[in-house]
Amino acid sequence: MTPNLRVAWIWGLTAVLAVGHADPSIAAPPTRISDAVSAEELLTQAAAKTPASSNRYRARRWLRQKIVCDADLKRYGLRLEDGWAAGPADKPVVILVHGFNSSPLQNAAMMAPIRSANLPCGSFAYPNDHTIRTSAQLLSCELRRFAQRHPKRRVVLVCHSMGSLVARACIEDSLYDPGNVERLIMIAPPTHGTLIAHFAVGSDVWEHWLSRTDGGPWRRMRDSIIDGLGEAADDLCPDSEFLQELNGRPLNPTVRYTVLLGTGARINEAQLDWIRESMCESLAKIPGGNGSAERLEAILNDIDELVAGKGDGIVAVKRGRLDGVSDTLIMPFGHIAVTGEPHSDVLRDVQQAVLQRIQ
Repeated sequence: MTPNLRVAWIWGLTAVLAVGHADPSIAAPPTRISDAVSAEELLTQAAAKTPASSNRYRARRWLRQKIVCDADLKRYGLRLEDGWAAGPADKPVVILVHGFNSSPLQNAAMMAPIRSANLPCGSFAYPNDHTIRTSAQLLSCELRRFAQRHPKRRVVLVCHSMGSLVARACIEDSLYDPGNVERLIMIAPPTHGTLIAHFAVGSDVWEHWLSRTDGGPWRRMRDSIIDGLGEAADDLCPDSEFLQELNGRPLNPTVRYTVLLGTGARINEAQLDWIRESMCESLAKIPGGNGSAERLEAILNDIDELVAGKGDGIVAVKRGRLDGVSDTLIMPFGHIAVTGEPHSDVLRDVQQAVLQRIQ
C-alpha cells in the first residue's frame, strides 16, 4: 500500500468507525406535549453550568445562537404515536431514546414487536451531538409534562447506545428525575465511554456531507450546527467529566435496570494489530506526528470495542457494564445492526429480551 493510499485508508477507517448511527434523513418533527418552556431555552443553557464547560463551549454556543432559531428545534422532544391512549391503561408507555448521530426513524424497527404487543409507544428525539446533559434536561422536561397530563401512567425507556446515558442523566439526578419511569432498558450503553469517540470528527462529516443527497451547503451546515457541535463526542470519551459525574451517582432505587451488551464486532486480534501498525506508522511519517502516533497507539492498544467477542463495534463489553445491574445480558449482536430490521436470530432474540421485560 502506497503512503497516499494508506493515509486515505486511515481517513476512511476513521470516518467509518466514528459514524455510529449516521442517518442522512431528518426525523419528522415530533408533536410536542407543551411549549410552556421552549426547546431553544433548554438546549442553550446546559453548556454553561460550570466555568470549565462555559469556557470550553463559548464559541460553539455563540455560533449556535447566531444561526439556530426555535423553529429549527421543533423536531426535538417527546412524540407519542397515534392512538397510544387507546392501549391498555394499566400498561406503561414505552419510549424509544435513540443514540449518537441517529433518530427515532432509524431505530423504528426496534419498537415493532412492542407495538405488535399492543403496548402504547412513543419516541424521544434530541440533538444527538449536543451535550448529553442538555438532552437529559429536555427529556426530563418532556416526561414531567407527560406526568402532569397523565399522572397514573408509568413509563419504560428503551434506549440505544448514547440514549442510555441521556436517560440515566435524567432519572439519576434528583433535579431532573420526573418520577414516572419504572424501567430502563439499555441496549449497548457506553456506560464508561467508548474509545471510538476519539474519532468522532468523521461522523458529522459523514452524516451531513458524505451520506446525504438532499440539501445544499447552507442547509447541511445549518443541520450540522442545530444537531450539536461535537459536545456529545467529548462526553462519550472514557473518563470525561460528564461520565465521572454520572457514574459517581447511585442508581435510581425506584427504577428496574436492564443492560444488553453486544460482542458482534467483526475484527479479530490479528487484524487489529495490522490496523494499529498501519495507522501508527503512517502518522509517524508525518512531520511532527510522533506524539500523535504515540497517543493513537495507546488508544488502539485498549480498543476492545472493535474486537470480536469483546465489543459490538462501538462499545466494549467491559466499558458497557453498569455496577449494581444484575440483569445484564451479553449477546452476539453488532452495535448498528441491532437498531435495524431483525434479519437474524440474534437480533430477534434481542427484541424478544426487551419485550419480555416490558410485558
